[in-house]
Amino acid sequence: MVRYFKHIFIVLAVATGLLFSSCGGEYNKIQKSGDAQAKYDAALKYYKTADYIKALQLFEQLLSIYRGTEKAQDISYYYAYSNYYVGDYVMAGFYFNTYFHTYTHTPRAEECEFMKAFCEYLLSPTYSLDQTDTKKAIEAFQTFVDDYPNSDKIKECNKYIDLLRNKLEKKYFEIAKGYYITEYYHSASTALTNYVSSYPNSKYNEESYFLIIKCDYLFASNSVEWQKKARLQKVIEDYLKFVDNYPKSDYLKEAESLYNSAMNQQKNS
Repeated sequence: MVRYFKHIFIVLAVATGLLFSSCGGEYNKIQKSGDAQAKYDAALKYYKTADYIKALQLFEQLLSIYRGTEKAQDISYYYAYSNYYVGDYVMAGFYFNTYFHTYTHTPRAEECEFMKAFCEYLLSPTYSLDQTDTKKAIEAFQTFVDDYPNSDKIKECNKYIDLLRNKLEKKYFEIAKGYYITEYYHSASTALTNYVSSYPNSKYNEESYFLIIKCDYLFASNSVEWQKKARLQKVIEDYLKFVDNYPKSDYLKEAESLYNSAMNQQKNS
């Protein structure tokens, strides 16, 4: 949905720009001209002078005029970039992908597959929103790495993949933490345990392990008496695991307090 509204906004912005630019006599004549070569030369001129809105409209007309000819390859390439430079990453990604699959064995194919992945990266929203586009971007970069393992873009791809994965990690951590905030302590403990299992190297794991102790403690403390002892034992085990992994943690003092309380409650239950 976010991707859709971004695309609509760009389309409206481009249309508005074209409305005003069409008032210019030269551009208006070229648009309506039946001289395909003159239109092509003008499109290139606008593109090279960074007037991408005008170039975009002309290249769009030229796509159908030159379909199946030698010039079609260049037009497709410039049309993809024109969309990219006006900020329509949905259309840019689509046409970079089209170029790659249509002209797979040409010198620009590698560049266009990378740009397709980069457009997906630019469409990835903030972590709090739906992460479908983030997953698509990771998949696109991984496909590029598989297709071009010796590319000089590999390091850059890995950097973007790491950034995207960090966004997913934060998304899933915040979902798990949300159960704690809303006081669903057992669900929070389960979700946080699954999180650290799925992301063993996450920067959020220290806080996750601490929250597991806290959630299990609060869940145990509010349990019926016949279940309390076993659930308090889980708190004790959580704490011992936490101390082993994070002996100098900033959470250690509070974790130790929960541990001591669990030990005392267990003795008296």
